[in-house]
Amino acid sequence: MAGDIRLEKYVQRKIARGKEYFFFRVVRKGKELRRSLPHPFEADYRAAYNAAHHEAFGTIPGEFESPKAIARLIRDHKDSARYARLPKASRLLRDYALDLMGDRWGAFDADQIRPIHVQAVYDSLSDRPATANRRLDDMSAVFSWGRTRGFADDNPCRRIERVHSEESYEPWPDDQLEILIGRGKRHLVKVALVALYTGQRRADVIGMCETQIRDGIWTIEQGKTGNPVTVPLHPVVLAIIEEERAARRKAQIVAPALPLLTNSRGKPWGKGFGASWTKELIRLKLRPHSVEEIEAGQFRPTFHGLRTTNATVIANTVARNPELFGGIQRVQAMLGHLSERMSKHYARRAEVEHMNRETVLLLPDFGKQFPEIGKHEDGEVAK
Repeated sequence: MAGDIRLEKYVQRKIARGKEYFFFRVVRKGKELRRSLPHPFEADYRAAYNAAHHEAFGTIPGEFESPKAIARLIRDHKDSARYARLPKASRLLRDYALDLMGDRWGAFDADQIRPIHVQAVYDSLSDRPATANRRLDDMSAVFSWGRTRGFADDNPCRRIERVHSEESYEPWPDDQLEILIGRGKRHLVKVALVALYTGQRRADVIGMCETQIRDGIWTIEQGKTGNPVTVPLHPVVLAIIEEERAARRKAQIVAPALPLLTNSRGKPWGKGFGASWTKELIRLKLRPHSVEEIEAGQFRPTFHGLRTTNATVIANTVARNPELFGGIQRVQAMLGHLSERMSKHYARRAEVEHMNRETVLLLPDFGKQFPEIGKHEDGEVAK
């Protein structure tokens, strides 16, 4: 939808009688220039925008820039079919990476960017490993797209030394979950519980809407992968949804496509969820104010860790009786993994843990029973 598009400079959007309109508008020396534009995803949009820009300023964007400029790479990529096909959540993350590229390298050509420059940008984000890795993946995708179109001969994002962040996504321990669920603010706990019971990612959870739910089953196209997933909803999740529906009926809101989960003001969650989530973890003393204060080996509570918790619980059950519970395919189906690789990642730990528990039972009894140990005095020979 157009509301999800980050419009270019001088482009405005208007809705009239349920229909979207786009136009180029600029006011110079008290005079307004206004020209109608096609939808930004249509093939003739760029030509119409350039014509309006030339009429207003006598130039078109990038007219005097290098054909290999980073700015041109960013603009051409955003006009591409590859970008247009990205799911909503992925397109937003791609935009963050494009903004970062423009901010750091906007004055340079794409073929001037070397791995050392990419590493410097990556290292500046290394205190947030998941964010750093996602930005790197998106920048690499853009350079790969540009490489076959003459912007550069190589992808400078290859062979970058990454920060390993697997520990950031570890499952939540029971005592930490108890604190979150028992003492957390209701509007945040509801989001956490939906993630915990469905195993879905944050963007998909806060984007859950009425049109995706039918007969207690949530059908989504995952924002990150585009993979379709069908999730039967747990009674706890159904109760949360019904509470949100009741609030919506009371407010006389009829909007099936509007996300169901809401913040403390009764509005659907948006970009502010992350800040609210971090603030709540700090308030509950589940994490310190600064990431640097987290000690080595200390549990790091993350929202994605709720997805890991869901997968771990399922994997533990499957490991106990794979014939009965269907094996690794159960984890793969619930979490919507495109391949077994990530599902096996979650299951491996569960399988090892279950195997080791059984292995302990194979050990014989060594010596006396535990209650009888140490009954004799020091120096006395045990009988």
